Amino acid sequence: LEVVAVKSVLCRFGRGDLPPLGTDLKFVGRRGTMTAVLVGYLDGVRVLPGWPDVFANAAAFDALSAEEHGTLSLWRDALDADGVRTVADIADEFTTDAGRDFGRAQTLLLWAAALTALCLLVNSLFLSIEASRRQIAVLRTVGLTRGGVARLVLAESLLATAVGVAAGGIVAIAALWAFVGTDKTMFPTGPALSLPAIAWAALGALAVAFAATLLLLKPALSVRPLEAASDAPRLARRRSGMAVAFAFGFGAFIAVEVWGASLMKPFVPSPEWPDAIVSLLPAGVPRTALASLSNIDGVARLAELRPLQIPLFPEEPIRMPGRPAAPGVPPMLRNALLLGSDWLPRFAYAEGSHDEAEQAIVDTDACVITAMMSMGLGLHKGDSLALSIGGETVSLPIAGIADLNWHMVTSRGLVRGLNGAPPSTEGPVFVSPATLEALRKKGVKAPPREGGVAERREENAVRRRESAPTTSATHLWLDYEPSFLAEHGVFPAGRIVEDRIREALDDPQTCTVRLHARDEISDGTLAHGSNIIGSMARIPFLFIAVLSLGFVAMLVADTDASKREFAVLRAVGATQGQLAARLVRNALCTALAGMVLGLAGGTIVGALTAGATRAAMPWTIPSCFVVPWGPVALGAAIAIAFVAAVAIPTSMALVRKAVRDGLAR
Repeated sequence: LEVVAVKSVLCRFGRGDLPPLGTDLKFVGRRGTMTAVLVGYLDGVRVLPGWPDVFANAAAFDALSAEEHGTLSLWRDALDADGVRTVADIADEFTTDAGRDFGRAQTLLLWAAALTALCLLVNSLFLSIEASRRQIAVLRTVGLTRGGVARLVLAESLLATAVGVAAGGIVAIAALWAFVGTDKTMFPTGPALSLPAIAWAALGALAVAFAATLLLLKPALSVRPLEAASDAPRLARRRSGMAVAFAFGFGAFIAVEVWGASLMKPFVPSPEWPDAIVSLLPAGVPRTALASLSNIDGVARLAELRPLQIPLFPEEPIRMPGRPAAPGVPPMLRNALLLGSDWLPRFAYAEGSHDEAEQAIVDTDACVITAMMSMGLGLHKGDSLALSIGGETVSLPIAGIADLNWHMVTSRGLVRGLNGAPPSTEGPVFVSPATLEALRKKGVKAPPREGGVAERREENAVRRRESAPTTSATHLWLDYEPSFLAEHGVFPAGRIVEDRIREALDDPQTCTVRLHARDEISDGTLAHGSNIIGSMARIPFLFIAVLSLGFVAMLVADTDASKREFAVLRAVGATQGQLAARLVRNALCTALAGMVLGLAGGTIVGALTAGATRAAMPWTIPSCFVVPWGPVALGAAIAIAFVAAVAIPTSMALVRKAVRDGLAR
């Protein structure tokens, strides 16, 4: 049995050098394990979720696809009657997490881009009108009608937009070609240009220009012929327009950061969760073998963790938005993930206390649920959790509500969602081993469905081989010795303890020993989320960079309106640097005002968008609101740097020109 693997698969977990060719690789099937020889590597930088990363010869493929393993059966099911599917047929089935999350935020980003473009165009045109009020008034005096003024504003708006679309399109396409060319492995077919998307973007820009014109008609039409004799400055209105425009760009950045941080927070494991979960899958080890784990070096405490997924009462199918139920397949039911252990960690409690809850679990059939389940089901301490098992309803008294994030730990630790059990759950429910075993013994006989046919339903999250003992252990959880963890760090400590557990169990053949460290999962979750959020938050920064150029128009208008003031200051000895500093200070104050508005508006939009995204997800996660002050502060500093980078040289150039032209003597 021979296989060829993608390199990135065997090095993705940071285990050091790649294993040499000829190494035996162990594959875990539904009912056992199988060993195949590694005979080659494929160069692959990144593997998409669901895409094959190990390729087998005919013998290995047949062995892995056999009924007793079943690990490749999904690939055979994915083929059509002729055994062939094209890339176009399956492309939509393989989307990265980054792609899915970007899709969820796409609407937010598109609206942010459109509003930012609208504000920038409105502000630029408004400044142009304000700077040209006297010229427009002169034209009105010689017979220009209101309709002529409207046509003038519309022509300027459309012309500015057309030039911007042409220049922006050329720059965007050139940047895309350059970016794709830097990574031939990631983009082997080169850039893909969508002409319809470009056309729609151009039409959208023209629509924005038309909307800007409608907003500007009132100030343009308000110009009176008598203003031809007036030269009064309107600095306040000019700066307020730029502040509002800048607020939209900065607000888009804030909205993305708040959106991402609010969605990511529930997935970062709580520090009260034990340091690691160890999975012994697929068949586990006899519980009698756990005695050999009592003195593992580096481990302060270790206990068995017994999982059991049971439907809630009344039974209700899990609703998956956008995913219709497959015909003939019984729906998955909303369920609770029961976790039985002799060890109840000291979680943070929203209701009740640890000592009370621990005593109640030991003495009675009480349980501890999470705040997520409490909110979702409307349950509190003193209520009962109703479960449906074996055709009966069982109620467990609730002894406490733990404030706990657990999603990624139970997922990475393979505690739930295995072999037909629902991958989503309303939450873990902590009980004693005796309570869990009593529920297990109630049987898995489902109530009759339509037609009076009773079906077997697998309640346990783990299916065992027919020959496996019913007293097998499939999961452990543990805490490290603090000194051991401090000496080695999370990643090496996990690998060391994993090897020691494997050695203590005498390298079991019925399962694979894998340790899933809480902080390793937390680090990966934060890094994963930061990469996704960061990549999207950089898009609004492009808005800010472009908006910064809008300060050029404002500074030109400021200089023109301040020429008399500059003349007085020059007469009393003001230098060119001092005059430029006044312009820069005005630009920075305007930017700060826009940032304050953007922070308030972006926070509200981000929170609302996070709520809408959460509602669209096919699973339930707690409602959180987070403002990531670190990234926000960094973004504010970069935004101010953008403005300063534009304002300082522009102000110096404008003052020099004014002095040279004799307008500020």
